[in-house]
Amino acid sequence: MKRKKGSIKLLVNFLIFTLVIWAAIGAAIPLAFNPVSHYVYNDTEWDEFSYTPLYNQTEWNVLLDPHSHTFYSDGHLSPRQNILWHIAMGLNAMVLTDHNTFEGVEEIRNIARTEFNDTIKVFAGVEWTTDRIHMNIILPPDVTAEEYEALLTFSSYAYTPTDDEIQGIIDSTHNLGGVITVNHIPWSNDYTTNHPTRQQLFDWGIDNIEVINEEVFDNESYYFCLDNGLGMLAGTDMHAPEPVYSWTTLNATEFTEEAIFAEIEARQTGFIFDGIPSPYPITHDVNPAYVAVYPLSQFGQFFRSMYSSGMLGAQLAIFFAYLYGTFFLVEGIRALVRKIIQTVKKTKSERGTE
Repeated sequence: MKRKKGSIKLLVNFLIFTLVIWAAIGAAIPLAFNPVSHYVYNDTEWDEFSYTPLYNQTEWNVLLDPHSHTFYSDGHLSPRQNILWHIAMGLNAMVLTDHNTFEGVEEIRNIARTEFNDTIKVFAGVEWTTDRIHMNIILPPDVTAEEYEALLTFSSYAYTPTDDEIQGIIDSTHNLGGVITVNHIPWSNDYTTNHPTRQQLFDWGIDNIEVINEEVFDNESYYFCLDNGLGMLAGTDMHAPEPVYSWTTLNATEFTEEAIFAEIEARQTGFIFDGIPSPYPITHDVNPAYVAVYPLSQFGQFFRSMYSSGMLGAQLAIFFAYLYGTFFLVEGIRALVRKIIQTVKKTKSERGTE
């Protein structure tokens, strides 16, 4: 009877342990891919700050950021705040490239056109994000929502495109008059599976390579672009507001979306790059929600790193072996301690009756 009760108690503890662990995993993984913002942002925080990098203003008249995100994917700023940050950092053109969604495009273009038309031009875009490659699609000013939405027919993270499918998204973008940029190749080679070579991508018809992503300069892509006539872009890849290391430069005939896009399309780009970032003296208030979920978000990052390692199955098996091995070890120790305590009590009781 005691053994049966002990087995039932072990089973109940096992089920409770499993429920708690899987509830934690279920809450943690979404936080890893869509993290809670570290800070709270408001629209007035960039009012008193303005920075412009040193550059040859007779040669270039447009400073473009072709790679940025909002809270419609994994960024932390609203579309309006994204615009305000770009203006504060000296940029007068940008592309919204949220991961696998055009959800914020019409909102941000409307804000730019109605409120900041003389200050910044915003282009429709998306970061086509798969586990083989990340590519920015940059679309012309006259593209409609119905046209660009047709480009996205895949899930966000668990998608492994074939070579033909990569070629297909390149061709579909060109059919809309858009251009394709391959992003952060050094990073992608570390964290994606079977990333196409630069030569393959060139043969498939890409237009640009992101030779600078944040503070990383891709020297190999730089020379490949020079040798093959590809455009070179420098992107902030901004998810949360921070200092800037590089700006893409253009020389447009006039300050219009059409004229700027024509220069992007013609691959007439340069860049400003400095290993020392721009100043950014703005401080933002810490988000209480970030503090509250921080342990869970770090737990989720643990699983995300497994996903990116290329050894997900093996690492999950080892993780759960450790986890449940620890559970049974602890339960075994508890059972042993209970048995020792019962033996000691029984011995004392027997001695007391002598």
